[in-house]
Amino acid sequence: MHYLLGLDVGTTAVKAVLFDLDGSPAAAASQPISLITPQEGWVEQDPQALWAAVIAVLRQVAGNLEPHDRVLALSQSSQGGTTIPVDDSCMPTFNAISWMDQRANEERQHIEANIGAQTVYETTGWPLITALPLLHISWLRDKRPQVFKRSRRFLFVNDFIGYLLTGEFCMDPSNASITQLFNVASGDWEERLLDLAGLEREQLSPLAPSGYVFGALTSSAGQATGLPAGIPVVNGAHDQYCTAISLDVTRPGPVLLSCGTAWVVLAVPESLEVGLRSGMAISRHALEGRLGALRSLGGVGASSEWLLDNLWSPPPSSETQQGQRYQEFNQSVARAQPGAGGLLFYPLAGGHAEGYGMSRGGFLHLSLTHTRDDIARAVMEGLAYELRWSIEEISSSGVAVNKFKMVGGAARSPVWPQIVSDVTGLTVIVPQITEAASQGAALLAGAGAGVFSLAKATGKFRGAEKVFEPNLEYRQRYDALFEEYRRLCSQVC
Repeated sequence: MHYLLGLDVGTTAVKAVLFDLDGSPAAAASQPISLITPQEGWVEQDPQALWAAVIAVLRQVAGNLEPHDRVLALSQSSQGGTTIPVDDSCMPTFNAISWMDQRANEERQHIEANIGAQTVYETTGWPLITALPLLHISWLRDKRPQVFKRSRRFLFVNDFIGYLLTGEFCMDPSNASITQLFNVASGDWEERLLDLAGLEREQLSPLAPSGYVFGALTSSAGQATGLPAGIPVVNGAHDQYCTAISLDVTRPGPVLLSCGTAWVVLAVPESLEVGLRSGMAISRHALEGRLGALRSLGGVGASSEWLLDNLWSPPPSSETQQGQRYQEFNQSVARAQPGAGGLLFYPLAGGHAEGYGMSRGGFLHLSLTHTRDDIARAVMEGLAYELRWSIEEISSSGVAVNKFKMVGGAARSPVWPQIVSDVTGLTVIVPQITEAASQGAALLAGAGAGVFSLAKATGKFRGAEKVFEPNLEYRQRYDALFEEYRRLCSQVC
């Protein structure tokens, strides 16, 4: 059998999935990874622990291969915006500074004073925030000069792992975009920003398109992982863009809705001008010649966990108990009437206006007649109102939005996708896959190996889908409640 291997190096877990050429998973493995929080606002990871987790999942998957099986290529989906400084031997000189880190406020102010936040946005496509590599590296230069001096290169998760697999340095455009050292229009590193960070071009990896074979698995990496040396390693993409490749979110109209602790929207703008006008975070897409636009609703998804932990049963001690609790939660929502009897819920973190903003939320119009079922439904509807608000703002800027492709925890609910469809008035498609990022990486691997062209690969492994259409019977009710939600938000949020 011939296989493609998708490796997903995320923020909290590393996963590997072996796919046959029809897209069926043949073997999978997952390994959790930890975050390090030395003090408030600081978020780090141990780069060696990331590599150890990669070895573990690849070795587990390799154990399922028969002697006659052949892995045609491997590619990587990765978290973006996490900085890993390394020395001449590619040994880390400091912990990886996470994309969630908030330490570099002074450095942000310095860059604002020097070239301005708007210039950074127009150049890189990403708003100037403390959580990304331009400011991580500036902080190391200013606050840890000895570390900065010892650091021969500044890598990110994708090229750090790629180097350990192949001995070659290579950066893909979707991940390069998130560094804020990259010019999204020219598709190259931006000298003005390199100068601001105190970097030379040679300290960053050379750029190549997603789907490009940049190396082969070395004998040492093969020995560590149990995979045959010489397997082609293909340039991958940021995890959201690998998911977009998997689900064929590669043209204006279809929008990826990824639902975890944060809800993230990924759309495809018709042009850079339109993307920048939207205020979204613009990156080069994994499909060459296309752009992607990201908007985060922040930690809104945590609201449902808060509700379950505090108004439902205690936190479960097993996956079976967790599944039962989610089942009860969804049954409760289904029993309540659409509109939850007028009860409105504002998410406890994040929202349409600020990806990492609103830290307090709550219920409005709560009365003695409301039940636990109404409260559960109001939470689901509240997140859908935030999504609608965001989508209306995005659409008004010219970014096309005509349907959602929904993945993540909320997509597995039997009722939440329908609520999203009813509130937004848009079709919601829920693909019946669980590891879309790994699947997208495998598709990039297949394109690099010449199994198919990347243009024809997008969505090739998609498989079965559930489709939810808006229920017109509820549209007028939800329109009125959304306007009330938006009106009250301006007064209390």
